[in-house]
Amino acid sequence: MKPINPTNRFVPVIVLILLLTSSLLVFSLIYNTALETGQKISPWIIGICLLPFLLGLWFYFMVVKQRNHADGLQAQIESLKAQVETFMKSQKKETTKEIQKETLDLKKLLERIIPNIPTDDIEKYGEALLANVAKAVEIVQGQLYLKNLQTNVFSFKAGYAFFSETTPPEYHEGETLAGQVAKNQKLINIDSIPEGYITILSGLGKGSPKHLIIAPIITTENKTIGIIELASFKPFTSEHEELFSQLGRKLGEILSVNQ
Repeated sequence: MKPINPTNRFVPVIVLILLLTSSLLVFSLIYNTALETGQKISPWIIGICLLPFLLGLWFYFMVVKQRNHADGLQAQIESLKAQVETFMKSQKKETTKEIQKETLDLKKLLERIIPNIPTDDIEKYGEALLANVAKAVEIVQGQLYLKNLQTNVFSFKAGYAFFSETTPPEYHEGETLAGQVAKNQKLINIDSIPEGYITILSGLGKGSPKHLIIAPIITTENKTIGIIELASFKPFTSEHEELFSQLGRKLGEILSVNQ
């Protein structure tokens, strides 16, 4: 037999009916006994017979009151849950919008940075590229290296605010810090360049930037064909890292066709 669920709304009513029935049965027995013996039934006896029913009636109203209170609390909880879910959904939408906005901004930056000129003259193309990066990100010096596919040597092709009495040295993958970036195909962000490592000359004097990013230029076939070195007086953020990582991939698509 399936037990009665104590949380069922009809349980207090059932208990109240059983108590009333029991009280009536007890009173009936006492009344019949009194008739047979010729005794009178006192009010106290009637009260005692009805006491379980009266207690049950009081208990019933208390249960109903508590249940109504519990229902009210449950309704408030459900309302709060609905409000929280609505808030979380709105926050998720806002976060999605922010992510989409950030992605859109990176796309616009890439469109501004990549020169809309032929790549036949790689020096001119590289200088225009680095000049656009300087406008977008405020770098103070930049260098572009490309790989010779016959010799596998990376050599200097273009610069921005770069001056040297000698040609920058060439390197293979794994050689120097830039060569290691070319080998690992992972951008590095250096926050503390040693004093004198990079010198910026201008009419106002000279200075040494402290922040350097070296990003690989990677083709769609996942081969490193170039390196971009960018120096700044300001720290590069994670957004800059993402921008230059995407720039390296985009340049890989463009320059691999030329090569």
